[in-house]
Amino acid sequence: MELLDRVRAALPPAEEKRMFGGTGFMVDGALACSVSLRGLLVRVGADQQADLLATEGVEPMVMGGRASRGWVHVAPVLLGDDADLREWLDLGVAAARAAVWKS
Repeated sequence: MELLDRVRAALPPAEEKRMFGGTGFMVDGALACSVSLRGLLVRVGADQQADLLATEGVEPMVMGGRASRGWVHVAPVLLGDDADLREWLDLGVAAARAAVWKS
């Protein structure tokens, strides 16, 4: 899967785990993002989620019929080049590190 390889190359050192029907990436002990056939799932934090959902191709993560706070699915069309991908991954890494810092 091309997206999976691109995420591996762009992230800082991360532990990979199978989850959410794809491959999750743990940064500093917290989940930053996950790659599946649907695209990229990114941890963004609840404070940024509403603004990001205004972007076409960005949807809330839904599990068990409920939208999860602080997580968004990013459609592959929004990840066309490495700079676009890096922006989303930077959000995920920052949110993961913030979650670790809070705990």
